[in-house]
Amino acid sequence: MSQTVTIDSSNHLKSLVLERFGHEPDDLVQQRLSAAEQYFTLDWPRLERTPLKKRRLDDIPIFSAPLQPKPVAPSDHALIEIRLDNNYLTHCIVPDALKQKGLILEPLQQAIERSAVRKLLGTLTGKITDRIGALNQALWHNGVFLSVPANLNEPIEVSIGHHATDEVRALIMRNLIVVGPHSRLVVTERLITEASANKMLLSEATEIIVQDGGQVEFGAIQQCASHVEGFIRRIGQIHQDAVLDWNIGEFGSSLAVSGHESHLAQPGATTRSTTVFFGSSQQHQDYTAKSLHQAPHTTSNMIARGVMKDRARSIFTGLTQIDQGARGSDGRQKEETLMLSDESRADAIPSLVIDERDVYAAHAASAGPVDRGAIFYLTSRGLSEEDAIRLIVHGFLAPVIDRIPHIGLRDEVWAAVERKIRE
Repeated sequence: MSQTVTIDSSNHLKSLVLERFGHEPDDLVQQRLSAAEQYFTLDWPRLERTPLKKRRLDDIPIFSAPLQPKPVAPSDHALIEIRLDNNYLTHCIVPDALKQKGLILEPLQQAIERSAVRKLLGTLTGKITDRIGALNQALWHNGVFLSVPANLNEPIEVSIGHHATDEVRALIMRNLIVVGPHSRLVVTERLITEASANKMLLSEATEIIVQDGGQVEFGAIQQCASHVEGFIRRIGQIHQDAVLDWNIGEFGSSLAVSGHESHLAQPGATTRSTTVFFGSSQQHQDYTAKSLHQAPHTTSNMIARGVMKDRARSIFTGLTQIDQGARGSDGRQKEETLMLSDESRADAIPSLVIDERDVYAAHAASAGPVDRGAIFYLTSRGLSEEDAIRLIVHGFLAPVIDRIPHIGLRDEVWAAVERKIRE
């Protein structure tokens, strides 16, 4: 069994940080100690429609010694693949030809030995504002570092897998992805945990830097078990004429507080995001998508659709912000949620913050119940109620899921939708 420790003071936490991470470079250890000190001075994130006090997050032992799993066989998801089980590397596959060109894919714990990596780590997550941020910076155990050299015009496809067994009580990790100028990357992240009777706290922070003219498709599918209380933050910085596409599927966890944000930092930067979510039982999903236009002639397009059933609850917040000086920018967003039961709830909250005149911005949002008349019509034509609901859900989600360019991820999202319908 893995050892779990309940932390009762900042000095206790700092001593545990030194015990576990004292071998790391001094500057990183100091960052961890500073975050450990802030942990007890900050509160959990304050979310208007997601009260966290009743989740009893403080009762989850956040400092654990994960079991080191046996290596697993590689999958067929991608030519380039890395997998971490309980935050320990179990396999990593990179063709020698790409290694020779300068592509780096390795556990973050290994990458931080280089000062250049440490300087980049945390530049996008910024100042710590809540207990989850402090927890992540103090106790992240591993993650993935991916660096793509410049001028790789053929798309590089990478699979990242994070898996945890039922004995892990806390999974705290970071990912750092850097894509060189005029290179193309397709990366898919999969988050999967085994079912357990004990609560598990998941905290992930991912930073993506897309340099001039680079193109990145970042896909992720979260299918954690129902004992997981998850907090996921993904941030992208997009340079001149670069593109970052987000393709996100949220299906698992009892609590999922997740989001992605795009910093359109230089002229010509573009971001597109597609988010699909499906809640069942008593799941609570709180998702935030942000497009921050910080430079002229930047473009964002945000689309999200979700389905709620049983007693599930969702909140989807979209923000398009166009800063002063970001003239000629174009920001659009649309969020829609379908509720299959009277007990489910959904909020779609779009917002625009515009500080520049010469721009285009638009938003739309809706959340409503399934059309009972449509179900009656379909069942009167011989379909069972389950098949009728499946047909309606497929028709509702298809325009969004079909936007996902990666065929493998698209199929996984459809398979997850089918599982949720059958639950």
